[in-house]
Amino acid sequence: MLRYIFDPEFNKYGRIIEDFDFSQLKQYMDRIKASKYLEEQLSVEEMEKLPVCHKIQCQLFHELPVQIGYMSGHNHRIHGVEYHKSKVIHIAATDCVMYLGLSQDIEPNHEYHTSRMEAFFVPKGTAVELNYGVLHCAPCNVNGYGFKLICIAPKHTSEPFCTKVRTEKDKILFARNKWLIAHKDSDIEGAFYGLKGDTEAV
Repeated sequence: MLRYIFDPEFNKYGRIIEDFDFSQLKQYMDRIKASKYLEEQLSVEEMEKLPVCHKIQCQLFHELPVQIGYMSGHNHRIHGVEYHKSKVIHIAATDCVMYLGLSQDIEPNHEYHTSRMEAFFVPKGTAVELNYGVLHCAPCNVNGYGFKLICIAPKHTSEPFCTKVRTEKDKILFARNKWLIAHKDSDIEGAFYGLKGDTEAV
């Protein structure tokens, strides 16, 4: 079932940011063409040099250093689900569909079933703040033109570890501030393949 991001069912996952001007970032993304394949840029220097970056850091992240980047491409599947132990902000630069879930629904053996996720249509221009621990994945496009999504997170989120060795206890800890459960068909090197269920988008 596809819901609307402004429906009350979204409230357990986060909030819509309606009182902040992200127009500088949106204008930057207007110049970016959606990738033919899935592309992720964790930190884009040109975006982070925009004046709005300082306002985001001060007003929305309480002066924590942030990274600003984007995802783009064509996607119709749930390849893997991830969460962060911090809030993150996603801004739809095109219409897209977000799949969301709760990390407390992950099984003790680290497996997770896609049937627990809810799909939300997010119209272009909508800014979404996801709570700590909310499971999400690469958005799905709603047309043949692909999707573009601005991503804002605490600095170094999703960067590779420098020295950490993963143990059985933290087998889904994939990168800095990134816990990931992948589907066996995703071919994500180093990921834990514990995602079960249907991976086709609505």
